[in-house]
Amino acid sequence: MIRHAIFLSAALTMAGCSGAPVANEQAATAPEAKPSYTGANLAGGSWEGVWGDAARSIDHFGRIGLRPGAYQQTAGGWRSEATPTALADPSGPAPVMAYFVASGDAKTLDKVAFTLVEPAMSNDQQARDQFEQWMKRALTELGVTGGDTAAKAIHGEKRLTGKLKGGADYAVTRETNAKERRLAVTFTRAAPISGEAQPKNG
Repeated sequence: MIRHAIFLSAALTMAGCSGAPVANEQAATAPEAKPSYTGANLAGGSWEGVWGDAARSIDHFGRIGLRPGAYQQTAGGWRSEATPTALADPSGPAPVMAYFVASGDAKTLDKVAFTLVEPAMSNDQQARDQFEQWMKRALTELGVTGGDTAAKAIHGEKRLTGKLKGGADYAVTRETNAKERRLAVTFTRAAPISGEAQPKNG
């Protein structure tokens, strides 16, 4: 228990230093103390500020400590996979891990996903709480909605899917197999309302 607390304390200290992605380093973020936390607001207060320019958003993700990988074309489209984040002692036999992925086309994003992966043998509530704080802080620093709503959906206090202000839909999904349990919180670009002007890109 003490070892876990020491690891989390070190992780939170590292989280205070934002910057460009660093290869093969594990990222971590400090918990969001209050819903009213005022972050960098890098996306300008709207999810369209995330979706509209993929390159700029990947840079923003790096600045808030998500440590995204290169945004590149794959068989399934364009995507960036962040360096995995350990939410428990990474030297343990089966650490709980968090993952972040952004995807879209060559110029814009249409989806970002935060995923918690727990080994089947794990039962680490602190790691689950840390995952929620990691996700919420990232969204707060971007300046977009959804962190509190997604956290409530995880706990059954909100619907598992829904719409958010600012141009995004959210979904909370779970998957369990013999090896691990996966909890994914996905935010996707909302379809434009009929008659609404489409934002211009480029």
